[in-house]
Amino acid sequence: MFLELLISCASVGVVALAVVVLRRLKNRHARQDELWFKYRQHMDELRSVSPEAELARVVQVYQRAKRGTKASIVWERTGVAQDSWFEGMNPSPGDLLLLRGGPGWGPDVSSPNVFYVAPGQVLSSMTVAAQTAADRHQSLSARAAAKQ
Repeated sequence: MFLELLISCASVGVVALAVVVLRRLKNRHARQDELWFKYRQHMDELRSVSPEAELARVVQVYQRAKRGTKASIVWERTGVAQDSWFEGMNPSPGDLLLLRGGPGWGPDVSSPNVFYVAPGQVLSSMTVAAQTAADRHQSLSARAAAKQ
């Protein structure tokens, strides 16, 4: 009888502990999602006060070198794709970047319209995971507002 009581108390304790841990983990994820959402808002604000800067998404990285990275980007505002050279940088596919830079001749692709980004011309960036967290927070916030 004592053994049964001890086992049932231990089971209740394990369940209670699991509930507490899962709730804290969920709250931590929600706080992180909110922080990434605020960071995305900060990127948008920074773009609005920096008229020469634009948001672009890295679509494909097709060459990594010691001096930089060749990649294809798509401009968020227009949806136009463009080849680019990131000097001294190593962006990944899916990254969202707030960029300054300028067009120039691309000898490898024989194009006069390669976008060159020098060190310091990436004003802000977000990985795919950070963008997903920001979108998740925005979606949950919109659902909560719709319920009210």
